[in-house]
Amino acid sequence: MPNTNTRNLHELSADITAVVRDVIATGDDAVITDDGTEVAVIMSMADYDRLHLYAELADAARPGYAGATEFRAMSISEMLDVLGVHPTVDRGLRG
Repeated sequence: MPNTNTRNLHELSADITAVVRDVIATGDDAVITDDGTEVAVIMSMADYDRLHLYAELADAARPGYAGATEFRAMSISEMLDVLGVHPTVDRGLRG
């Protein structure tokens, strides 16, 4: 799993530029919290694009997905399991 920096939503507006630049420079996600609850994440475009690619691959690999009329959302954890990706082992996933 990538390193994450946690930022409070109420303090984010004061340093959003620095947070985004840090994400770009380091590739580390910034988790945004609101009253202690994780509510959002700021991530690099490379990680965002990769996440969507993996989601599409996971959908395509799901048994019975082709032509399915119903869609069931899956968690990122389920998606990684379907793809056989293990973040603690597959460190080369980050751009």
